[in-house]
Amino acid sequence: MPTPLLQINQLTVTLKKRQALFKAVDNLSLTVNKGEILGLVGESGAGKSMVGSAIMGLIDKPLFISSGEIYFKQRRIDTNAQPVRGAEISMIFQDPLVSLNPLRTIGDQLLETIRTHIPLSKPKALERAKRLLKEVGIDPARINAYPHTFSGGMRQRVVIALALAPEPSLIIADEPTTALDVSVQAQILDLLKQLCKHRGTSIILITHDMGVIADTTDRVAVLYSGRLAEIGTTYDVLKNPCHPYTKGLVAATPQINGASLKDKLFQIPGSMPDLNNIPAGCAFYPRCTQAVCQCEGEQPALFDNRTACWLFDKGAKPK
Repeated sequence: MPTPLLQINQLTVTLKKRQALFKAVDNLSLTVNKGEILGLVGESGAGKSMVGSAIMGLIDKPLFISSGEIYFKQRRIDTNAQPVRGAEISMIFQDPLVSLNPLRTIGDQLLETIRTHIPLSKPKALERAKRLLKEVGIDPARINAYPHTFSGGMRQRVVIALALAPEPSLIIADEPTTALDVSVQAQILDLLKQLCKHRGTSIILITHDMGVIADTTDRVAVLYSGRLAEIGTTYDVLKNPCHPYTKGLVAATPQINGASLKDKLFQIPGSMPDLNNIPAGCAFYPRCTQAVCQCEGEQPALFDNRTACWLFDKGAKPK
């Protein structure tokens, strides 16, 4: 079995508020293989973006990594991600305007990114910048244009070009299409898939949209209250979800075929708990209709390397 490109071992990210400690990410273990697109999915507050920030070394007080390890290319980076941030691991954020300087042309920003990480002369870097723009579907003649002259979808293409500029091995895409309309969203996701295939780049795609997960990823990890609820190939998780929370997410996804316009979408009852109110046992327990005796007081392990749910424990006792 090949060595994973990225390996997260029992990662816990803690929030310190006054004298109290709350776990924003709780004992999470994940791997990402070379050339793979891994989806992180869950409701808002599930800890998806926190995982991305931890990998990039962007965790700031009052948050801190209290335990666990992150390895990239077998090198530990949770203690210092600065050498790989930007150069070997890039990030695409939800809002491209956050990533782009409105006072500088896209060419200036691409040149700065390229020359920061790759020792190239200015003419060579300019050639590379134009090639990147062409690769993401932007006319290289617009290299001297400012961000405000581009549409939202085109700005996100510029941000993707910036992420690709240093030739990273891993890209973390944090809700990269949320602010875009459906047709542009499909173009951006297709672009990411093609770039991943062409370059052999791995991607962690953070989203709350199960439709995006189905269309884009190879494997998917379902997070709930900072914990791993389920993990597996995208096909297995969507076609045969194990965790009641995953089943709810799949059922709440609109279907084009097989549903009447009068049918109501399924809605998971309740809401995700606040960090200061996460149950001692299974975090999903208060919202679950399939709970067993262990759920209330004992946190489940990951059974069969697939799901953290007491329903898959042969010794589980019905309520």
